[in-house]
Amino acid sequence: MIGGEPVAAGTGDEAGGRAAAAAREIVTALGVLVVYLVFTHAFSGDRAASDAHGRALLEFEQWARLDAERPLNDLLVRHGWLGAVAAWEYATTYVIGTFGFLGWLWWRRSPVYAWARNMLILVTLIAICCFALWPTTPPRLLPGEGYADIIAHHHPPATWGTGMVSAGANPYAAMPSLHIGWVAWIGVAAVRARCGAFFTWLCAAHLAVTGLVIVATSAHYVVDIPGGLLLIPAAAVAERVRAGLLRGRRDDPPRPGRQQRMAAADAFFLYVESRDVPQVVGGVAEFAGPGPPAERVRALITERLPRLPRLTQRVRSGGAFRRPRWVEAGYVDLRRHVQEVDLPASGGRRALDGLVARLIAEPLDRDRPPWRFFLVRREGGPDAAVVLFHHALVDGTGVIDILRALLEPALPEAAVRGPRGLRRAAAVLPGLVLLGLDGTARTVSVTGTLGPERAFGTATLPLDRVRAVARAAGVAVADVLLALVGELVADVLERRGERVDGRPLRTAVPMTLRAPAPPGRGRTAVPGNLTAVLRLDVPVGRMPVRDRLAAVHDAAERRRGSGRAVAGTAVLRLMGALPPPLHARAARGIHRAGSFGGIVSTMPGPPLPMSLAGAPLGDVHPILPLAGGVPFAVGALSWNGALHVSVTAEPRVLPESAGFPGGLLRAFERLAAAVPTGSGAQSGTA
Repeated sequence: MIGGEPVAAGTGDEAGGRAAAAAREIVTALGVLVVYLVFTHAFSGDRAASDAHGRALLEFEQWARLDAERPLNDLLVRHGWLGAVAAWEYATTYVIGTFGFLGWLWWRRSPVYAWARNMLILVTLIAICCFALWPTTPPRLLPGEGYADIIAHHHPPATWGTGMVSAGANPYAAMPSLHIGWVAWIGVAAVRARCGAFFTWLCAAHLAVTGLVIVATSAHYVVDIPGGLLLIPAAAVAERVRAGLLRGRRDDPPRPGRQQRMAAADAFFLYVESRDVPQVVGGVAEFAGPGPPAERVRALITERLPRLPRLTQRVRSGGAFRRPRWVEAGYVDLRRHVQEVDLPASGGRRALDGLVARLIAEPLDRDRPPWRFFLVRREGGPDAAVVLFHHALVDGTGVIDILRALLEPALPEAAVRGPRGLRRAAAVLPGLVLLGLDGTARTVSVTGTLGPERAFGTATLPLDRVRAVARAAGVAVADVLLALVGELVADVLERRGERVDGRPLRTAVPMTLRAPAPPGRGRTAVPGNLTAVLRLDVPVGRMPVRDRLAAVHDAAERRRGSGRAVAGTAVLRLMGALPPPLHARAARGIHRAGSFGGIVSTMPGPPLPMSLAGAPLGDVHPILPLAGGVPFAVGALSWNGALHVSVTAEPRVLPESAGFPGGLLRAFERLAAAVPTGSGAQSGTA
C-alpha cells in the first residue's frame, strides 16, 4: 500500500513485531507481481486493436532502422541452448533481483526503503494503466510475422507458455516493458541507497542483458525499452506529488466540513453503479404492531446523528480524473430522509415485498446523504420500516452497526475480527495467486442484461433448528444457506434444460475482516466497506441435498483458509491507487457476471428483541444489491432467534426467483429430513 513517510524500515516494530512488519512489507511488494492475474479480465481489450498497435511499432522501427528483433530471434532459434538460457533469464532474474533488492533494503533498515517501495508500486501501476489504454501485441504473437516464440517453446516457470500464467496473464502488454522498468528501478534505488560503484555497474549490465533478452525472445519491441525507462521518471513525479499532498494534508489544520478522500471500497461501489444496477443495501423490519410516529423517529435520528456522522455526508464527484470524495452535507433534511408510505389493507407481506422491490430499483440521490428511511403504514396489519443506504456508505455489517445505534436496548459492538499481523500478511501472496486462478475455472450461471425492475421476497427459518442441522452435519450456517441456494439454481437450470456438465455456480460471499468502529469514535475515518468478497463454488448438478451440503462445506473450507478474502482486500486497495477512469473500469470488470453468478451473504444480528422509538420490532430482513449481469442476491440475517432470508432478483432474467422463498423452505425441510438432529421443531413460513 502506498502510504507513510520515507523513514527507515523497521520503525513500526512495536506495532506487531519485526517479523509481522517484514511479512506485511514484502507481501505488499510481491502482490504487485501477480496483480495482472486479477486485473487482466477487467482490462481485456480488442485483439485487432492490440495487433494494430504492435504492427505500428514494428513499422516505425523499420522506418527508423531499429528493427533488431528478427536477427536476434533467429540467433536464439539456431542455438537452442542459448534460447533456453534467454528464456530462463527472462523469467527469473528481474523478479529475483527486484524483490531481493527490496528485501535487502528492508533488512538493512535503509532510509531509502519506503521511497523505493512506493516507486516500485507506482512503476507497476503506471505500466498497468498503459497496458489498459494502449494494449500491444508483442512480436512473437503477431499473426503472420513469423517470429519464434522462444518463451512459449522453453516455457520456464511464471512466463507465458506455462498453464497458470497463460490462463490468466495479459499477453498484450508489450509497451512499455515492465521488465526494463523493474530492472531500471533496481539501478536507481541502488544509486539513491549509495550501494557503491561495483553494484551500480552490475545493475547497468543487468539492464543491458535484459534489453537484449526481451528483444531476442520477441517478447518486446526495441522501442519498448525506452518506454520502460520512462516509467522511472513518471513514477518519481507521481511519488513527489503524492508526498507533497500528504505533507500538505498533515500541515493543514482540521476544519469543519473538510472533504474526506473516499476509500477504495467506497469508490468501488460508486463506479459499479448504473441506472439499472443501483447499489442499495439496507433492511426491512416489521413492527410487532403500530410503528412510531414519523416525528418521533426524526427526533431520535436528530439526537443520534452526532454519533453517526456517516449519515451527514454526501458524495462529491471528482470528475473524469479526480477521485470522488465524502463531504459534509451541511443541513440534513430529515423530512425528506424520513418519510411515511401507506399500503392498502390487502396484500399482507407480499405487498410489503413489492414496495421494497420498487424502492430498491431507484438509485439514491448522491447530492444528498445517500440514505432513506420509510415508515410503512398498513391498515389491519403491523407497520414496517424500510431503511436504505448506498453501498458506498456502508456494507451489510455497517447497516447493522447503524441500526444498533438507533434501536433499544443499546448493545456493545460486535467483536468481529479477522486475521491480523503475520497471519494476515502471509495470506496475501498465495491468495492473490489463487484469485488469479479463480478466473480460469469453468462455471455455470444464469446471467443476462439487467433491466430496471426488481423482485423481492422473504422467508424465515427458526435459527435454533438451522444451527442444529448445521451442527449435525458438521458445517457452518453459511454452508447450509449456500447448499439451499444450490438446490434452487439446480432446479432453475433443469427446468430450462441447460446442461451443467459438472460445472459449479460461482457465488460471491462477503466476509467481514474486522469490525466497524463504534459510533462516535472516528466513524468518518472508517471506510464504509470493511468486507472482502470470497468466491465459492456451489455444485448445481442433480444430487441429494446432503451431498450438496458436504460439497459446499469442503469447497468453503478450502477457500476460507486460502487467503483469498485477505488478498481481495489488498487488491481492492491497489486498485484504488489507479487513476479514476481505470479504477472505474477495473471495478466494473470485476463486479459482474463472469466473476460470479450470484451473491449469498450471511450476517449476525442481535440475539434479543429490539425496538425503535419505543415500538417493538418483529421480523427483520436484509436487502442486498445485484451486480452487472448477476440476477440474484440472497441475504440471511440472524435476529432474535430466527434466520431471516431475503431474495433480491431481476424478474426478467430470472422469473423463477418468485418461487425462491418457498423453495428455500422446502429445500430446508428436505435437508433437515436428511440430517437427523433429534429436534421436533417446525420450520418457519414465508
